[in-house]
Amino acid sequence: MTNASGSPQGRRILIAPVTGPLSERVQAWRREHDPEQARRIPPHATLCYWAPVVEPELLERQVRHAFDRPVTARLGAVRQFDNRDRTFFVEVQETEQLDAARSRLYDGTHLQLPGEPNWTWHITCVRYTRGKDIDRLLQAAADLQLDDDWRIDTVTYMELRDKRYESIAEWDVC
Repeated sequence: MTNASGSPQGRRILIAPVTGPLSERVQAWRREHDPEQARRIPPHATLCYWAPVVEPELLERQVRHAFDRPVTARLGAVRQFDNRDRTFFVEVQETEQLDAARSRLYDGTHLQLPGEPNWTWHITCVRYTRGKDIDRLLQAAADLQLDDDWRIDTVTYMELRDKRYESIAEWDVC
């Protein structure tokens, strides 16, 4: 079964949620400009777009291997992808630590994750712009200039249930 946004029911993902005051700022902006997606999933960077259906303990070993300590990146301005959906996102900068963690996440030490682990790090703000006022979104994007460090200290394993992602397991990165 596929839901309206194109993901099959039961799809599992692995994310690094944005936490604290940064999350509150991004989520408030999302609630105003893309309330459906704001309800569907919290502000995050996706670590694995098609996480395997496995016991959380097995995935946890690979996550802890990859994130053996918190990593830091920097959140910047809101940009727009040149994709079909014209997605708005917060850019993630200074990603060397996050890139290294992603390499370890996909190295298969405890569990081989599917997919190609190369994409632009981002925090989605407006997933689909069809029917939205792009000029208004561009103006509003100027109000969400974060320019702040993002400490990635949590990883969450989620499953799509009834058009909303729900946590299966969450691990603090120590």
